[in-house]
Amino acid sequence: MTKAGGRPTKAQAAARDEALLDAARRLFSERGYAGTSIDQVAATLGWSKHTVYNRHAGKLPLLEAVVDRDVGRFIAALEDAGQGTDPLASLRAMARTYFVFSASPGYAALYAAIALEAANSAHLRERLRAWAAAALKPMLDAIEQVAQLARWQKHGVDEACQLLVDLLDGEASRAKWDGIVGDHLEQRFERRWEIFRRMMFDDLDDDRGAERQR
Repeated sequence: MTKAGGRPTKAQAAARDEALLDAARRLFSERGYAGTSIDQVAATLGWSKHTVYNRHAGKLPLLEAVVDRDVGRFIAALEDAGQGTDPLASLRAMARTYFVFSASPGYAALYAAIALEAANSAHLRERLRAWAAAALKPMLDAIEQVAQLARWQKHGVDEACQLLVDLLDGEASRAKWDGIVGDHLEQRFERRWEIFRRMMFDDLDDDRGAERQR
């Protein structure tokens, strides 16, 4: 129901904002940044382009709003996955959540389009770095917690996070090309996680075993 005078309620306005971001995300994913126009986004929704411009000043701010929302959802998913009390198990849950996102065709299509545009845009390259840093912060913090248990030096945490991301992204990319889904996708994650765990945290497992034997 709209307010008197035809103005939308806050809930209706929020729903329209979400619909706009959904439509823009779909078009950016399907057509790329260069192949998408504000006119096309507006037409998809049955709106005038002025309605879109009232919410976002142009195509680049609209893209940034789409990615800001994606990053916020991604961070929330990682933080939710990492709620456990065991640091290593929490990190594994975060890594699995990351892998599922990375293996999603919808995720890959949008960020391939952004990366293509960023090749010619210093502004987008800087934004990509900022988005990546924000998105990975929960997993970086989780690695640091495990590193403290494993008595690492702090300077190795960033490198460990980069290594884990490379392992997951590489396998997720292959899984997309191979059409891997379901249990087979889970097996691919487990293999990559086990490689990372053995490289980084085998000593922690030994310490835990010794503690249990005391």
